[in-house]
Amino acid sequence: MRNKLLFIITFLFVSHFSSAQIHFGIGGGGSSGVGDLSPFSSAGFSAYIEFSYNASEKFDAVLVGHVNGLAAIPIDASLSQAWYQIPILLEGRYFFISKDAETTFHPYVQGGIGAVRSYYLKSKGANQDPEVLDKFWKFGARVGVGTLISIFNVQLNYNYGGSYEGNTLSVMDLSLGLRF
Repeated sequence: MRNKLLFIITFLFVSHFSSAQIHFGIGGGGSSGVGDLSPFSSAGFSAYIEFSYNASEKFDAVLVGHVNGLAAIPIDASLSQAWYQIPILLEGRYFFISKDAETTFHPYVQGGIGAVRSYYLKSKGANQDPEVLDKFWKFGARVGVGTLISIFNVQLNYNYGGSYEGNTLSVMDLSLGLRF
């Protein structure tokens, strides 16, 4: 009896999340520091995971976790520095074309606020692990544009991650992902 009850509860829980109203997305791409972070952008990456809820045919509420990594890689490896930002944001996404329309192309704008965990690292030398100089939480925000094309999600975002010693921590990222 207990196994049957556990199965029914699990089935109802999983079937709720497999409805057309809740979506899961994952993706990645490149990122570049802007403003005060631009010297740290000779190499950059971004990755994200998101859960979205269709509040209406033109609006989604999105919980997103994101990682932006930026590195300055000079000729002398002992001068290498890096920033990592991990924004955790609650966003709204407005679609210009209804998601119920007969097209697979759905452009949108998005914006959100939340918290950003930042890490500042410096290399001690070649073939040595970098040292974490500082890590902290700050208020964060993100605005962007994108489009859903079938199950693909293409985004261009501006991420604000607070400031550090008078320098603004902002990043632009371009990512391609899958949305289920």
